[in-house]
Amino acid sequence: MTKQDRVINYLCKGKTLSQDSAASMFEVGNLRATISDIKPLLKSQGYAITKTTGRYGETRYGASAIKSKKCRRSCSR
Repeated sequence: MTKQDRVINYLCKGKTLSQDSAASMFEVGNLRATISDIKPLLKSQGYAITKTTGRYGETRYGASAIKSKKCRRSCSR
């Protein structure tokens, strides 16, 4: 399993990840670049990347499920 795969699995569980935690847990040197690389894949799987600021000012990344739009049907009378 690649580093990108491990990051994707972690984010899809609803958890967030900072640069320091990504480095220690997954040996990812540049989380921002990794997020940029996996963003299209996550989007195709129905997830959006979220970016927040942590308690100590660090940038944290997460993934949230994209709500699907309801299909509107025309009523035929």
